Amino acid sequence: MRLKQVGEKTYYIEHDTNIGVYMTGRDRVCLIDTGSKGDGESIDEIISNQGWSVDYIINTHTHIDHLGGNEYLMKKYHIPAYCTEYDMAFAHYSDLEAAYMNGGYPCRRLRNIFSHPGMIGFESIERNHLEGISWIYLPGHTFGMIGLKTSDDIWFLADSYLSRKYLQKRSFGYLYDVEGYLNTLKCIKTLEGVLFIPAHGVAEKDITEISDLNTANIMKMIGMIKDICTEYMSIDGILKKMYEKMGMRSTVSQHALLSSTAKSYITYLQDRDELECRFIDNIMMWKAK
Repeated sequence: MRLKQVGEKTYYIEHDTNIGVYMTGRDRVCLIDTGSKGDGESIDEIISNQGWSVDYIINTHTHIDHLGGNEYLMKKYHIPAYCTEYDMAFAHYSDLEAAYMNGGYPCRRLRNIFSHPGMIGFESIERNHLEGISWIYLPGHTFGMIGLKTSDDIWFLADSYLSRKYLQKRSFGYLYDVEGYLNTLKCIKTLEGVLFIPAHGVAEKDITEISDLNTANIMKMIGMIKDICTEYMSIDGILKKMYEKMGMRSTVSQHALLSSTAKSYITYLQDRDELECRFIDNIMMWKAK
């Protein structure tokens, strides 16, 4: 972890999940996301070494790699964490994300992987004004993800796009709503700011190119699924082909992420009348039109 200053009041901690730091007072800061489980102590050490304390936390969304340090920091500093009301439900109820990913009651391993902290003091960002920070909805990756802009015109854009490095390695990124995500990619191209910081990857001064690369990647995934469905395919058949084409190996957590995302792509294509659905021998199958 390394603290970088990018504006008069704005910093971020470079990490697997980048963590925003915004000065709310002379020696007090707001944190934007807190990384994965166990990151709270490391974040606190960096903040304490600067002589700062934490005023509150904003979670861009409530996936487990964005609120892992919340519980430690919220208990130590007796502070709230703000997120959207939609995403708050997942933060409050430990097994909800695992159940959603699984499409039913999840196995123990998924419950452990996707476990959330519960009702530890989350508050609605919609119902509160946070001085020096503005925000917008960025749908697609989750139900209620947001992007944040500080008074220094620095944007923290969460998982609204995949970094160049990630795109070079693989094309798959988790999505809930394909159409919403495509609209988000259009939206971020219109944002005005001096720096754009993703949740994962390096900061960008110009958001246009990376947005276009991500849009092209989504279209590539759409094309892949349509190519797979040249004949009627079940969801398991589609997933098997996707794993092969992307050079991925399945694990319990990876399968939950990919199957959920694949269903979102299928819904997008079916709603656009580009896939037809039939039940063949009581198996739900899809074919490209």
